[in-house]
Amino acid sequence: MKKILGVGTALVDIIAQVDDEVIVKLGLNKGSMSLIEETQISQIRKYFNNPTITSGGSVCNTIHELNHSSHEASFFGKVNDDDYGHAFLKDMEEAKIPFLGIKEKNSLPTGCCNILVTHDGERTMATHIGIGSQLSIEDITKEKFQGIDHVYMEAYLWDHDLTKAALKKVGELSKELKFELSFSLSDPFCVMRNRLELEEFISSNVDLVFCNLEEAKEFSQSEHMSDIAKYFQHLNKKFVMTSGKEGGYFFHEDNVVHESSKIVTDIIDTTGAGDNFAAGFLEKYLLNSSIQESLENGHQKASLVIQQIGSRIKRNQSDKKLLAV
Repeated sequence: MKKILGVGTALVDIIAQVDDEVIVKLGLNKGSMSLIEETQISQIRKYFNNPTITSGGSVCNTIHELNHSSHEASFFGKVNDDDYGHAFLKDMEEAKIPFLGIKEKNSLPTGCCNILVTHDGERTMATHIGIGSQLSIEDITKEKFQGIDHVYMEAYLWDHDLTKAALKKVGELSKELKFELSFSLSDPFCVMRNRLELEEFISSNVDLVFCNLEEAKEFSQSEHMSDIAKYFQHLNKKFVMTSGKEGGYFFHEDNVVHESSKIVTDIIDTTGAGDNFAAGFLEKYLLNSSIQESLENGHQKASLVIQQIGSRIKRNQSDKKLLAV
C-alpha cells in the first residue's frame, strides 16, 4: 500500500447534454478545456437542462478512484468558504478522502467546471478556476508532504503564476522528501500555451507523465508515433499515453509497451476517461505490477466511466446522489 497525494484544482462539476451547435454558439473548442471568466458562466448555463452536479477536477477524479484501491489517497487543493466549497469538502468527507488543502474566505469563489456533453459522448469543458488560481508557495508546506510516497499533479495549474510556482515548490520537495512525482499534461491547448516551460519542469522534476495522443503530439511537436517515441526517449522519463481505440502505451528508454483498449459500443460521456485511466494505471503500478497489467487496469476503469454520465465510476446507490448546493 502506498500513500498518494493528488495536487490539483478543487472544482464542482456541472454536467449537461447539449447539441453540437451549442458548442459552436459559445465559441468553445469541442473536446478541450477552456478557461472562462465568472461573467461567462450564466451564458453557458442557459443551455443546461437538468444538469448533474458533483465534485470534480481532474486530479480529484483520479484520487476518488484510487480511494477504492488498497492505497491511501488524499487530496490537496484550495476552496473558498462558500456553498460550493462546503459541498466539495462534504463530498471528500463522505468519501473518506483526507483533504490536506486550504479553505479560506476569499472574494474568488470555489472553482466550477461546466461540462457540455454532445450526443457522440465527447465532453467540452468551460472552467472558472476561481480560488484555485490562488494556490501559492506559502500553501505548500513540508509538513503536508511528509510520509507521502507518490504525488500526482495536473498541467491545468500551469496557467496561473501562483499555482505554477506552487507546482515548482512540490517539485523541489519531491527531491528533498524523496517521493515519486507523476504529472498529467491535461489538455492539448494547455500544453500549447506552456510547452517549453512544461518540458523544463518535467525534465527537472517529474518521474512519470500521463498524456493522450493529442497532448503528446503538441508536447513533442510531432505527428507520427515514431517521432513521439523518440522525443519521449530523449527526455528519459516514463510516459503513459492513451490513444483512444488504439489503446494505451508506456514509453521508457528503449522500452515500449502497448495494451489494447476495451471495446465499448455504448459511449455516453467521455468525462473523466483519462482521469480514471490514470487511477487504474497508478493502482497497479504502485503495487509493482507489470506495465501490461497497469495499462489493462487503466483501460478497465476508463471503459466503465464512459458508459455513464459524470466523471466517477458509479458502484452503488450512494454514489449516484447529486451534491446539494
